[in-house]
Amino acid sequence: MPPLSKRIGILGGTFDPIHIGHLALARQFSRCIGLTELVLLPAGQPWQKSDVSAARHRLAMTCLASARMLSTTRVTVSTDEIYHSSPSYTTKTLSAWRKYHGTSASLTLLIGADQLLRLHTWKNWRRLFEFAHIGIATRPGFDLSQADATVLNEIWQRSVSADTLRSTTHGYVFRDTTLSLDISATDIRQSIRERECNFSREISNVPDVVWKYIHRHHLYQT
Repeated sequence: MPPLSKRIGILGGTFDPIHIGHLALARQFSRCIGLTELVLLPAGQPWQKSDVSAARHRLAMTCLASARMLSTTRVTVSTDEIYHSSPSYTTKTLSAWRKYHGTSASLTLLIGADQLLRLHTWKNWRRLFEFAHIGIATRPGFDLSQADATVLNEIWQRSVSADTLRSTTHGYVFRDTTLSLDISATDIRQSIRERECNFSREISNVPDVVWKYIHRHHLYQT
């Protein structure tokens, strides 16, 4: 089957802060699936997290990182969730995106190994496949059996090649095992707190423009 004219990847997250692991995941799937558009989707009030930074800061950092993210793929930042005061759910967001695009676009939700391990705790997670594909990036040597058994069953049944994601609208899984980065926003925030006495030193795992924003607004300091 020929590829659909619109192949959209959706990368959601708290982005507190957005880091080079997010960017590497986006670049990898842009290449594998041949994305025509990448959507960065910062969460509003993630229902499984507390004490996140203000939405305006996380949105600003995401916009800064997106500016030079990909050279061959259009990159946009969606505010569909960021201004919600109530918890945001991915299934609801994807449902709205599918309604908007109809059958004209391949939609792929992009997640990493850490999100895969929590996927069974997401609200109505099985319904994600009604609206989008799922692209999973797992680092080399990652033990897939760590995931919930019901999630694993869905993955095995729905696993296809990247070509299938390009030519169909939703319902499948593509897993990439080549991305070797293992970066945590939690670790980045902790590193910044530990360097509070020497805050001018850069943190290598965030883009330079994001680091400058963190520095300017004194984020993640105790």
